[in-house]
Amino acid sequence: MATPNEKLAASLELLKVLQDRGHRVVRSAALSRTHRERLSQAGYLQEVIKGWYLPARPDFAAGSLEGSTAAWFAGMRDFVAGYCDDRFGSGWHLSPDQSLLLRTGEQP
Repeated sequence: MATPNEKLAASLELLKVLQDRGHRVVRSAALSRTHRERLSQAGYLQEVIKGWYLPARPDFAAGSLEGSTAAWFAGMRDFVAGYCDDRFGSGWHLSPDQSLLLRTGEQP
């Protein structure tokens, strides 16, 4: 029987495959419940909204940094794009103001 560390390693390998395929946001359907829960409990996934997760660093998800926004700010645009693509297809856009701020470099 696999040890807990071996099970976590297997889940991390699946997460890496998703990330290598360009998935910066993980939809719950992309991972089995077992892998998703294992990665969440270890701090490698943070739930944004029900069914949508951002990969995270466990040291930022640790108890001392409870409520840390590091993963959110790193993956916010990827989440918005992934969620809107999934929900609306190509029939969505951000406001022009947001796009201009991004293009001029005034917003990270």
